[in-house]
Amino acid sequence: MGTPIPIFIMVGLAVLFGILVMVITTVIGPKKPSPEKLAPYECGIQEIEAPRRRFPVKYLLTGMLFIAFDIEIVSFYPLAVLLRQLKLFGLLELVVFLLVLLVGYIYVWRKGAFSWD
Repeated sequence: MGTPIPIFIMVGLAVLFGILVMVITTVIGPKKPSPEKLAPYECGIQEIEAPRRRFPVKYLLTGMLFIAFDIEIVSFYPLAVLLRQLKLFGLLELVVFLLVLLVGYIYVWRKGAFSWD
């Protein structure tokens, strides 16, 4: 095993770059707030009245879960292509991966993420 110094240097540079960008934009960025700039942007439609109730975000949770499970399912493709070369190890890896997906699916189902009540 080699030393992890290059990894630490890369992480340090990434953190420093992020901090540097935030500081620079705070220092040289425009600072002229106006009511138009501070108002939330809602597709250009003027708000007629205040909303009566909070908008439910269940659709957002369902969308995020769909994306997460979709990305995991897409990762089956490389494994399926190499399954004949990997033989029993590949099959066991696929079964373990499916079990992890199943546990995650059952967890979010039990938490009620799929109910629209």
